[in-house]
Amino acid sequence: RPGAEETLSGCRERGFRMGVISNFDRRLEQILSQCNLRHHFEFVVTSEDAGFAKPDKRIFEQALRLGGVQPEQAAHVGDDYVRDYKAARAVGMHSFLLAAAGQPEVPAEHVLPSLSHLLALIEK
Repeated sequence: RPGAEETLSGCRERGFRMGVISNFDRRLEQILSQCNLRHHFEFVVTSEDAGFAKPDKRIFEQALRLGGVQPEQAAHVGDDYVRDYKAARAVGMHSFLLAAAGQPEVPAEHVLPSLSHLLALIEK
């Protein structure tokens, strides 16, 4: 995604601890490494490893345990309204949706036109 490297670096510089929650398999670690993005994340939770997939709350709870934070201290950014935005909010996390077509239920301040918009939002 455009702006991914800059946004991830900016989050790390601000002291944010980050992880990945993905409905994918163990190849994701290698893919992130090949894209030179893996070093940004403390952990990667895939549905294959977890044994359940988003929107199942248990995959989010596993990520919260790995990150050592309470849901209200965590934010999730994703591109799927049900599997990312609603599921993360259901476990008590802050949640942001990358520009998605026609989701009137999502408050405008929770929609990111691009990943690079996250840093401006965090600064508020």
